Amino acid sequence: MCKRVSYKYLLILALFATIFLNYPTWVAAADFPLTITDGLGRELVIERVPQKIVTLAPSVTENLYALGVGDRVVGVSSYSDYPSEALAKPIVGDAFQVNFEQILLLEPDLIIGDAQLVGTQMSKLEELGFPVFSINPSDLEGVMNALLLLGEVLDTKSEASRVVADMREKIDYVTELTKDIKVRPLVFVEVWDEPLMTCGPGSFMQELIDLAGGENLAADARDPWVEYSVEQVLLRDPEIILLTRPYAEEVLARPAWSGVKAVKQGKIIEVNEDAFVRTTPRLTDALMELAEILHPESF
Repeated sequence: MCKRVSYKYLLILALFATIFLNYPTWVAAADFPLTITDGLGRELVIERVPQKIVTLAPSVTENLYALGVGDRVVGVSSYSDYPSEALAKPIVGDAFQVNFEQILLLEPDLIIGDAQLVGTQMSKLEELGFPVFSINPSDLEGVMNALLLLGEVLDTKSEASRVVADMREKIDYVTELTKDIKVRPLVFVEVWDEPLMTCGPGSFMQELIDLAGGENLAADARDPWVEYSVEQVLLRDPEIILLTRPYAEEVLARPAWSGVKAVKQGKIIEVNEDAFVRTTPRLTDALMELAEILHPESF
C-alpha cells in the first residue's frame, strides 16, 4: 500500500510540476489568435505565438533581440549586425531585394519589416503564404509604441514594457537636465562627405539634438536627409560637428573649414551612426551620449 501511495504521490507532483513550468506559455496562449493592426494600418490575425521569425530590417532584428526573442529569429536582413549574435543568422536579403527561395526554406511563421521599406516586397511574400507584420516608428515615441506592439505580437509584453520604461527613464533624465538651458550649441551633422549630406527636420538625429539641448544647423532643410552646401555650413559656423563615420582627420585637413568654430575648438565628434538613426532602444543611449557631448558641464 505504501508503495502505491508513494507512486501516486510522485505522479501528482510530476503533473503539478509540468503545469507550473509551462504556466506562462499556457496563459499566454489564451491571447491567441491575436487580431492586431500593424504600422501600415492593416489588420492581421496571428494564429499562435510566432516561433520562427524572419526580419527585413536591421532595426527590427535589433528590437527582437532587445525583447529577448533572438532565439526565435531564423533569418535576418543584410546589415543585421547588432547584437553580434545576429551575425550568425542566415541573411534573406533586405526590404529592396529579398531571397524568396531562402525564406521558403526557412519556413517562418511570421515576417517582420519596417513599413517604410517592406511595402515593395509585401505582396509577393503574402502570395507565398507568409504573414507579414510591419512597424512604422517616426520618432522616439513611435519607437516605444512599436516595441510595445511587438511585445503583443511576440508574447513578450512584460519585457517590452521593461525596455520602454528604461527608454522613458533616459529621456526624462536628459530633458530634466536640459529644460532650463538657454544657450544651445549649433550642431552640424555630417552623414556623408561627397556629396555633403546632413539631417533635417523629421530625422531622428534632429529630434535627439533638440532633446539634448542643441540646435541643428540644418533644421530648416526641406527633408530629413539632404544634400547641403559647404558654403552654407561655413556661413552658419557650427560650434560642434558630429560625424557618423570615423574621419575626423579628413575634416580637420579641409583648408576651407579651418576657420569654423568647431574645428578651431576641436569639437569634431565621431558617433555611431546605427545607434543614432536605427529605430531601436539604442536611440535613448544615443540621446544620453549626445547630451553629454553638448553639455558636459551638466554631467
